[in-house]
Amino acid sequence: MLLFRKMFNSHPVRISTLLLALNITFAPLAYSKVPVTVETLTNAPLNSELSVHGTLYGKQDVKLTAAVGGLLTYVAEPGKVVSKGEVLARMDTLPLELEQARQQEMLNRAKINLRFQKQELERLKQLAKTSSAAASQVDKVQQQHDLAKSDIALAQIELKVIADKLNRSILKAPFAGVVSERYSRSGKDVNRSDELLSLIDINNLEARLFIPVKYLKYITNGMNLPISAGSIGNKLTANTTVTAVIPTTDPRSQSFEVRATLPKQSNHSWAAGQLVDVIVPLTSNRAELLVDRDALILRKQGVHIVRINKDNKAEQIPVSVGKGQGKLVAIKPLNEGAISVGDTIAVRGAERLSTGQEVDVQMQKRINAS
Repeated sequence: MLLFRKMFNSHPVRISTLLLALNITFAPLAYSKVPVTVETLTNAPLNSELSVHGTLYGKQDVKLTAAVGGLLTYVAEPGKVVSKGEVLARMDTLPLELEQARQQEMLNRAKINLRFQKQELERLKQLAKTSSAAASQVDKVQQQHDLAKSDIALAQIELKVIADKLNRSILKAPFAGVVSERYSRSGKDVNRSDELLSLIDINNLEARLFIPVKYLKYITNGMNLPISAGSIGNKLTANTTVTAVIPTTDPRSQSFEVRATLPKQSNHSWAAGQLVDVIVPLTSNRAELLVDRDALILRKQGVHIVRINKDNKAEQIPVSVGKGQGKLVAIKPLNEGAISVGDTIAVRGAERLSTGQEVDVQMQKRINAS
């Protein structure tokens, strides 16, 4: 301090000049404006997309079983293309044919017995008019007559059962498709309900996919879902139509099933069981406040944006973040009414801004919500 006084006393003009220069140098730093890039806050419906994986299935894919037990004499091979009604498997029908013949003879026998009982009943009724002994036998013969009629009815029913078994001993294709797998071969004895083969419906393919339940409100019957598969150089694409929304949620994955049908003309390019990539459009009818993702300031205490007021001063506005599309993201102020359409929002340079700090707007652009 003593040294400074000596220097000031000996060189008063130089020291004053130095202090003035220091004041000029540091004064602008204390009051400098922070340059920021801004945009105007807008609102519009936000259309985003969700990418999920799906699997193709035939709409009527089925595992066909034996309708009756017996010896297989024919089963279609895997890969066989069949038309609706074409034979897929056949059973040895000899045991059923013999049973049918036996039952037919039982029917004939019952008819003969009925004729006899009918004649006997009529004879006794005539005798009963003059003989008390004959009258006592009428009830007994009447009972035998009725039993003979019942035997005929039972035999006819049994013949229908055998005819049905004979009809079901031949397994026919319920729809046009391809045999994908064979579980039993000819020469094997099978029981009723044993699986014989799988038939896939290649003419009616559908994509089955699972979507997080939070997007349930965006999915409706009839909407289009683009699908794709394969590499970039050999990529298959198609537009599917949602035919079923199944609002049952798996407790673990919290997802629900959606089924979408492929156009029939494109079925030959796809295979049942094929994995596909599905684009699910998430279209909202409600307008939302939109801002560039770069405007979001992430901190431990939450997310905020910086609004620039008419005096070019910063204001921190806490927000919650919704879904996004590209550079845009939907936001909602934590304090209702804190921001509104037309507000100027800092996009770049806002990381270190605090409320009340003055800024220098470098460039202004508007959000494009498309």
